[in-house]
Amino acid sequence: MGTRDRLLQEWSRYILRAAYQGALTGRPCPIRRVEGIAGPRAGALEMQAGLEAGRLLKALNRDDAAVLRQFIPWPFAGEPMAYMAGRFVRVEAGWPDRLAETLIRLGDLGSRPRGNGRWIAGKNECGATIIAGLNDRTPHYLVSGATGSGKSVALRAAVLQLSHDPTNHFVLIDGKYGESLRQIGHLQGIVGPVAVEGPDVQAALGWACVEMRRRYEAGVNGHGRVVVVFDEIQEFVGDPVVTGLMAKLAGQGRAAGVHLIAATQHPTVAAFGDASTRRNLTGKLALRVSDPDASRVAVGGRLPRADHLLGAGDCYTVAPGAIYRVQMAYVDGQEIDAAPAGQRNFDEWPTYQAEEVGQDLPDRNIRALQPEELGASLIAAMEGEGRPALKARIEEAGLARPGSDWARRLLDLGRETLACLERWDVGLCYLTAD
Repeated sequence: MGTRDRLLQEWSRYILRAAYQGALTGRPCPIRRVEGIAGPRAGALEMQAGLEAGRLLKALNRDDAAVLRQFIPWPFAGEPMAYMAGRFVRVEAGWPDRLAETLIRLGDLGSRPRGNGRWIAGKNECGATIIAGLNDRTPHYLVSGATGSGKSVALRAAVLQLSHDPTNHFVLIDGKYGESLRQIGHLQGIVGPVAVEGPDVQAALGWACVEMRRRYEAGVNGHGRVVVVFDEIQEFVGDPVVTGLMAKLAGQGRAAGVHLIAATQHPTVAAFGDASTRRNLTGKLALRVSDPDASRVAVGGRLPRADHLLGAGDCYTVAPGAIYRVQMAYVDGQEIDAAPAGQRNFDEWPTYQAEEVGQDLPDRNIRALQPEELGASLIAAMEGEGRPALKARIEEAGLARPGSDWARRLLDLGRETLACLERWDVGLCYLTAD
């Protein structure tokens, strides 16, 4: 028996004794069955307490899980959790570094699945390999994770595996100026350059929508999958063309074999620009996020808590009717560089034309300018600030954080307006709460 199994047995004995003596719920609580689970990043117990399950769960979660913390027989990492998993009360606590499996290489998880839009996500708590896939149940995915969570690695691992199927085609969009996805821009099946600026993002999404429309009009979708991988979608939430095209792909792409994998560091409701996009992202890879509100969007519900995950690939994979805690498969630069390379269809994306998409979408320059945004842009221009400070000012004013493209345009507007006022000898001042 290994160290982790011994610790789980010890934890189980502590809780069973306390429950039998009434120390947890104020009266004896019969626990009929306990199963220990030694996962890669955390140990867990699943307890069958029958009609006492609700009382037991409430006791374990009371006062920030103060009671639960006392029974964990190892120096746990992160925040312990207690929640209902089916009919069982489930408790989890992270392993310390010496017991955790933080690096599980893709090659250690067996041969990758062949075709059908599937890829190896990682290893679950029982040691089984978890397969994710683009199918009728999960035609589109939301990948959520803050800095250090492993989100970029998860995206690259998925595209690397899917690229081994020569019938797959990829559109890559990166709101971090290519930091996440440029490394895989040479792979087989990549349609065009990694799109990073507003006009190119519109053009790349527009091409995918035109291809989707062409397939519908031709009555065929037997030309392989088109997979749009869009990292940091929140950077373009202020562009109505981008959000409209995303909503169109997420709402209509499945039957045409066009799929969307959308990723964001902070998956708030506002990050999608269109509520229908979020609803259609039925597959989820929820890595560690920053707070409970982001966790609800990342997981699709209140529990389990993705903000309690441990980072570095610790993840909940979610599909309708199934959720697993998984350590994501890791791929490094050497594996990516050694993968088959391909010839891109385009060196530059064709210019976006709204009429070719088959839907009236707003022009990219049409955007309701809020007074608070204009004020923040003028202040940023007066103070000589850049986009990060401007974004922070707009958030402080109670508005949604703008994407990089919209923030750049706001900053240009503020500077141009300030220059005009100075030419007219108009002085400006602003009041602060101090």
